[in-house]
This record gives sequence, structure tokens and C-alpha cells, in this order.
Amino acid sequence: MNWTVLVAYCIIDDLLKTLGHRDDPQSKTPASVVLTLWVLAALAFGGKHKHALDYAREQALFSFIPSRSRFSRRLHHLAHWIPLLLPLGKALWERLSSVQHYILDTLPLPVCENIRAPRCRLAPARQYRGYIPSKRSYFHGLKLHLVCTDNRWISEVVLTPGSTADVEGLYLLALDLPRGCELYVDRGYTDYQAEDDLAMAEGIRLRPVRKSNSKRYQQASQWIAVQGRRIIESVGSALSELFPKRIHATTLKGFVLKVWGFIFAHNFRRLAAIL
Repeated sequence: MNWTVLVAYCIIDDLLKTLGHRDDPQSKTPASVVLTLWVLAALAFGGKHKHALDYAREQALFSFIPSRSRFSRRLHHLAHWIPLLLPLGKALWERLSSVQHYILDTLPLPVCENIRAPRCRLAPARQYRGYIPSKRSYFHGLKLHLVCTDNRWISEVVLTPGSTADVEGLYLLALDLPRGCELYVDRGYTDYQAEDDLAMAEGIRLRPVRKSNSKRYQQASQWIAVQGRRIIESVGSALSELFPKRIHATTLKGFVLKVWGFIFAHNFRRLAAIL
């Protein structure tokens, strides 16, 4: 685990310098240390920042470890830098490992139990009420739309309210993918217009798992699409292993920050395995 933390610190520090971030001269804890402790919490302690800070003090990972309240304030102050690190990490991964194709899928993120939905404080609106067709059940929270590579690197992420349709997530994603690549999706992303536009404008070939009554259904291509999408199940399982039984947060912004932490913890674990 300490090797993964070291890899995370070195890469985060370099990426922040690339983005032009500068720490305040009076700050005792650099931004790279704050974000590394945030990744450590997601990697080994279910997102619990207090346990990560205590572990860092015991192991003397850094020269100065901030208090829990100070750490929380610094982390929220750095929140707008976090999404900018993901594209840079993707460029680094593509240099270290060859990518054949990409997969797009969604993952439900409940913020509370269904019975508590009417009095939920983190996400009180009805737009956070979503449905999971594969489980035939409802949930109350956010929906994670993620694009990953065939070697299990998460390259793009969008968080939306739970009621957002899967195909809407396709419109919200930047889809900064190499021209001529293939993007595997499931039945929820069926949109012929978007499929044609992506092929014409970006050169991205959409490979959806189509319904049997679809106008573009082809049995041979369905087998390829089903086989290509299997890797997303292992990515979802790897993320679920990092998630605690319930992600604890007092605000929706804090909940989102912890979800981002699990995403980066997964990616840095993949990087540490090949470095």
C-alpha cells in the first residue's frame, strides 16, 4: 500500500506543477500531500479521512500532517483541481500501456437507504431518485457515468442525479478518445443520431449491445459487443471493493469528493502495479 501512496504522491505533485498550481508560501502542507492523503483514505480506509491522517502520522509518511478540520478545508479548496488531473493521468497511462478500445457504463451511488429518501439531507430533490434495470430496484443518490479502457483504467467520469438516463450521460461526457477507436456501450445508450454523429465528427465507432428488435441488430456484432463490455464489470467490482458499506459525508460536495477519491485510488493502484 505504501508503494501505491508513493506513486500517487509523485504523480500528483508532477501533475499539479504541469497545471501551474502553486502553494501558499505559508502553507505547511503542500497540495500534493493533501491529495495524497485523500487518495490514501479512499485506498485503505473506506474514505475515512481521520483514519488516513492517523495512519500517516504513525508511519511518518510526511513531515507535517494537518489536523482533520484543516485537512477538510484544504481538500475542499482544492476540489476544482481534481477533475483536471484525470485527463493528464489518462495521457500518462496511454504512454505506459497500449489501449485497444474503451467501455462506457454507469454505476449507481446511493446516498441513503430507500426508506430514508423522503428526509434525505444530502440530496433532497426527487431528481436523485433513480432506477437500476438489471436489479429491478430503485436507489436514491447519484449516477456515475465512467469511461474505462480495456486494461481497466478509468479515463473519463461524469456524476449526475440518479434520475438521469444513461444516454444523457453520453451527451455530457467529453469523449476525448483517439480517432478511430471503438466505444462499447450497453442497451441504455441506444441513439442512432449520436452514433452517426460520433462516427462522422470524431471517428469514434459506437458498439452498443442492441435489443433483438433493433433496426441495426446484427448477431455477429452483438457477440463482439458483449465480449468487449465484460471488462467494465471488473472495474465496477474493483471500485465496489474500495467503497465502504455506506459513504459517510455531511454535504453532497463532500460525498462527490469521496467518490472522486475512490476513482483516483483505483487508477493509482493500476499504475503502481506496472511501475
